[in-house]
Amino acid sequence: MLRESRVKRIGRFGSCICAVLLILLLATACIRSRVVITSDPTGADVTFKKMPRGRTPVTIPIIWYWYYDINIEKPGYEPIVTTERFYSPVWFYMPLDLIMEAIPIPIYDTKKRHYVLVPSEEF
Repeated sequence: MLRESRVKRIGRFGSCICAVLLILLLATACIRSRVVITSDPTGADVTFKKMPRGRTPVTIPIIWYWYYDINIEKPGYEPIVTTERFYSPVWFYMPLDLIMEAIPIPIYDTKKRHYVLVPSEEF
């Protein structure tokens, strides 16, 4: 009788450990979306969503796929002011998004934008 209760305790303990490991495994999944902005010439200042983000080339994480305002400026060149639309990948549509979020491997979605700056004509 003592042996049966010990076996039941070990069985419950093993079940709890398996459940915790499964939760931790599923919690590690995520989709990481980002935008890489480059320019010719490099070293231009980038403003993304009205916030300075650094000089090109720059990598910016995004959460939502939508329209974003991008400003690129460099002394001696005409500034670029544009609105870019970033479309969501296929795996963000139902029911694939639930499956992709449950996979315990990080998935990267990188959108790339390249801008060519034109020299300004200063008199």
